Amino acid sequence: MAEESLSPVIAVKPVSIILQVVEGSLSVEDRDRAVQGLWDRLIQLEITPTANMTPLVDSRHSDHHAGLQVLLREPERVSTLVQGVSDRLAEAPVEIRLLIALGQIQVQIQTKYAERLLGLLPALDTLLPARQLFQARAETYALRGGELSPVEQANLELLRHRLNLSPEMAESIIARALGPYLDRQAKLQKYREVLNAELDRQSPLSDTTWAELRKLYQALGLAYEDVAPIDQEYIARIQAEVTRLQQQEEMTRLQEATRLQEEEVQREIEVQQDKADNYRQEFRAAIAKTLYPSEFDRGRLEQARRLWELDPDEVRAIEREVTDERYGPIESKSRLDYSRLRQLLWLNQWEPADQETERLILTALSHDMHPLDGNAILRLNCVDIQTIDALWALYSRRKFGFRAQQQVYLQRDNRADDFLVAVGWQDSVGLGNVNLLTRRKPYRDLQFSLDAPAGHLPTWRWAADTLEGAYVVDEEIVDTVFLHLEKCMPTPGLGTALGTPDGGTR
Repeated sequence: MAEESLSPVIAVKPVSIILQVVEGSLSVEDRDRAVQGLWDRLIQLEITPTANMTPLVDSRHSDHHAGLQVLLREPERVSTLVQGVSDRLAEAPVEIRLLIALGQIQVQIQTKYAERLLGLLPALDTLLPARQLFQARAETYALRGGELSPVEQANLELLRHRLNLSPEMAESIIARALGPYLDRQAKLQKYREVLNAELDRQSPLSDTTWAELRKLYQALGLAYEDVAPIDQEYIARIQAEVTRLQQQEEMTRLQEATRLQEEEVQREIEVQQDKADNYRQEFRAAIAKTLYPSEFDRGRLEQARRLWELDPDEVRAIEREVTDERYGPIESKSRLDYSRLRQLLWLNQWEPADQETERLILTALSHDMHPLDGNAILRLNCVDIQTIDALWALYSRRKFGFRAQQQVYLQRDNRADDFLVAVGWQDSVGLGNVNLLTRRKPYRDLQFSLDAPAGHLPTWRWAADTLEGAYVVDEEIVDTVFLHLEKCMPTPGLGTALGTPDGGTR
């Protein structure tokens, strides 16, 4: 400490500046406005406290101003002032007189042009000794925060070159300017380190620990104002951590609530599914041997539905599913109800089932019991064709149905006349493979039993010209029907197994 007290201190003399508006053509009011503009610009520059700026009173008009007197404690700021006044002249040209005095040295200029005023800057650097000017600039920077920013370091390096100072002398001046502030920074860093160490040991800090920290910064020669920003960092960190923990706790709570809600919904779904499965089993047992439940079973099923709180629409869907599964599905794209056809086939009432098939096909094509021609047949929906075929195949053990007829047609080499004979819809008398005489049978003579030839049913009443006398199906109609069946139910070839329903399923 004794060595520091012996270090030479360079006294920096303040700079006195007189700035007058001397434009002869101005009124006193205009001069006031010009002076006010210069005053505002210097205030914006923040080069000296406002107390060091004094308006100059007009000697002839005491209520008006002629200029400004400025005292700069930091001589290096003269250049900044000159630059600011020059910028003001560029905006609002007015003739001024500028007098700059440092001790016995004076510089004066009178002009209204910004460029001429800027030409004064090189001469100003000669007003101060190089070492004094550099030290003043370094101390100014040190006052701002106790350390040099990158741009401040760059500015000092440029000033060193301009003043022709050696690097060693410049470093010495900077070190002396920053000395007190570096010591303060070291003390603050010590306080910060101790605070962080305590935070690692306990958080939040106890009142006892805060009291000990107060003793620490006082022992270091620091005031509370010095350490308050460090404490605020701690408080902000604690608040952020508390907020984070609260958010995490809230997120965990919401996740748990969501999980419990999802589990509850899943349990409810499983309970409802169990109830639906129970009803499905009950209904399956009720129709195990009959297409429709008995009156007793129907009453028992209704009680079960209410007990298990099942929706009537859900129950109807289950019953349709189970009935279709056991007795054949009755899907339709033509909005037809195949339940009666299914019932007739289940009862082996072949003739009524054949007539119901005719009614359904004619209804699907809106023919109102008029026989179909070739064009109408091609409009018959494939889904409905497959449903009719599946029902007939199921209850005849695949002896009847469109696929059975299709197979007979293929076996007869796609010959319509041979097909009509093979399925028993007409008789023929022939020699070998040659038919010499064909006799068409009346509809009443057809066989409505499982003893009939394969493919005998369903008949094509819907394509017959008449049912009076002979049951006549035109050979062209036969070819057209099988052309359409091939599109709806393609057959790989003769002898391929048919994919018809078996054992109550498709």
